Amino acid sequence: MSISHASQPTHWRQTTFGRFARVMNGADYSAVEVETGGYPVFGSGGEFRRASDYLFDGESVLFGRKGTVDKPLYVNGRFWTVDTMFYSHINERALLPRFAFYWATTLPYGAWATDTALPSMTSAAIKAAPISLPPLPERRAIADFLDRETAQIDAFIAKNEELIALLTERRAATVSRSVTRGIDALAAMVEDQSLPVTIFPSHWSVDRFSRVARVTGGLLAPSDPRFNDLPLIAPNHVESDTGRLREIVAASEQSAISGKYPVRKGQVVYSKIRPALAKVIVAPENCLCSADMYAIEGISPKTLDNRFLKWQMLSKWFTEWAAERSMRVAIPKLNRDTLASAPILIPPLQEQRAIVDYIEQAAAKIDAAMAAARRATDLARERRAALISAAVTGKIDVGAHA
Repeated sequence: MSISHASQPTHWRQTTFGRFARVMNGADYSAVEVETGGYPVFGSGGEFRRASDYLFDGESVLFGRKGTVDKPLYVNGRFWTVDTMFYSHINERALLPRFAFYWATTLPYGAWATDTALPSMTSAAIKAAPISLPPLPERRAIADFLDRETAQIDAFIAKNEELIALLTERRAATVSRSVTRGIDALAAMVEDQSLPVTIFPSHWSVDRFSRVARVTGGLLAPSDPRFNDLPLIAPNHVESDTGRLREIVAASEQSAISGKYPVRKGQVVYSKIRPALAKVIVAPENCLCSADMYAIEGISPKTLDNRFLKWQMLSKWFTEWAAERSMRVAIPKLNRDTLASAPILIPPLQEQRAIVDYIEQAAAKIDAAMAAARRATDLARERRAALISAAVTGKIDVGAHA
């Protein structure tokens, strides 16, 4: 690539977006909404409704007015846009709309937003935004170049996101299959239609949660000097579906004041709030957990391995069972009595440990593949942004790539 060290090529001219475009307010769409047909209604995330009428017909760059303000959209054709968006009426003889869209993706929206609680943009700020313009043929060449290059990058990102979704499904399926059917392909199965898991190995037993595990209690004051340096685990510290902690933060750093439950290293910590999110871990050290979580352990270590219990509580069947029973209250919550009634599959102890080892090894491989795909996606997005910025500021000679 040919890189210019000047702020912009000498034959480009600096001006403002408002000299070539009017910035118009979107409008409420409720009176024109239709189920099918009609015209697209755009919000900050793209099309999400249909309308019987349209606000504009042609090429336009859409800008967020409130909320998500940093994701401009390019639209061509008849459309409606919501009242939290701006749309632009661009003088196409003077400013190519596609070039304007790529330029718009480089703007420092965060510095311009007027309210950090609910970021807001003004039409005056958008109109006053500086834009450097090459001659029209060069603008068209830049837009064509970016159309081609970003399409390839977007296709690469889409493939990686599809791969991540497939790996996520494979990971969940590995967990659910292993804790319900075991890892011995030759094991004889039994069927019991009265249970949430209808087919499982015939040598496994099934028992009520309350007969094999218990929720430990005893509220502690996290401000007590004996406890305030202990890690405090709350639901927001736990990833959904994975059994991993996002971070470990001491109670004192969270300004915790209400009572918390003590957790011993190796106990299961389960979020009873919104159980559909499947937030379960094994405590890596002695710690505290919030009142929105249960500290759980097997009643007898000779019967139930806490690590196996964690994976079973992360399985699809248990998550669906818990979610269904938690929806009977305004804020989904799995109470102790309901948890106590949950059926738990119990293989022999040695088999539990073998299953845990198998899941952890399989999950580690899948997690590594997902991490690599995410890194590649992040790098592709960074390249996309850098490419657009370089092209619309004249730091790339796109003629060399025609």
